[in-house]
Amino acid sequence: MPVINWVRNHKYIFVTIVFLAIVLVIDDNNMFKHIKNQRAISELEDEIAQMKRDSVDIMMKQAELEGNGDIGAVEKLARDKYGMHKDNEEVFVIVETDEDN
Repeated sequence: MPVINWVRNHKYIFVTIVFLAIVLVIDDNNMFKHIKNQRAISELEDEIAQMKRDSVDIMMKQAELEGNGDIGAVEKLARDKYGMHKDNEEVFVIVETDEDN
């Protein structure tokens, strides 16, 4: 009975507490989901920025490969990135090791 008496005497406070509980915890769009969504948005914005930087790099490489019509740039890219070589070439790979032992 003391709880019921308190609610009767403080009905505005009780309604406010119930409203805040619904909005902050119980509702489908509660505060926890809001914080989680804001974190996801921030991560996605960082990913978008990284992809834009990568896109600029790719466009510059594409312009370099297409722009001057020089086959040397294509050969350089194939040799550096993919380890390709001509049929009559020998490729030597130098591996450095630590000899601190």
